[in-house]
Amino acid sequence: MVIYFLYLIIGFIAKGKKIFKPQFKIVSIVILVIGTGQIITASNFEETSNQISITKDYNRNNYSEIKQVKLEDNWTFDINMLVKYSIEENEYIPIESDSFLTGLVSGYVWEFKSIDTKNMNPNGKAEFSATGILKWNLFGITVYSESKTFNGTIQ
Repeated sequence: MVIYFLYLIIGFIAKGKKIFKPQFKIVSIVILVIGTGQIITASNFEETSNQISITKDYNRNNYSEIKQVKLEDNWTFDINMLVKYSIEENEYIPIESDSFLTGLVSGYVWEFKSIDTKNMNPNGKAEFSATGILKWNLFGITVYSESKTFNGTIQ
């Protein structure tokens, strides 16, 4: 469908209305309209914030440190998570988290929903559990949606 859309766009620019064959005229016009609408809405798409506040009770004057965890390593894209810690008397207190996609992410949307983590142990590790929804969109329509839960250790 995407390849046919690209064929229609290039053909319409090069040949005009002659590209629309009579037997596929209605289908071709519908695909062209949907694809063009997808491109327009994708450019106006407001990205949802994947930032979650964990703790509001911390001293804002303390030093902070950010730890990164790769939640999922796929062939074309990765799901990453950052956790920001406030450092109070050698104790790392989690204050906020953010998650995002990297790589070839065209058509994919990641919605970071929740994180559960505690203060880092003296050995520099903290267990976490994070959840989110990975959506695959085609022409602005969600084709597939998958709920994901990740458990692991932040080092």
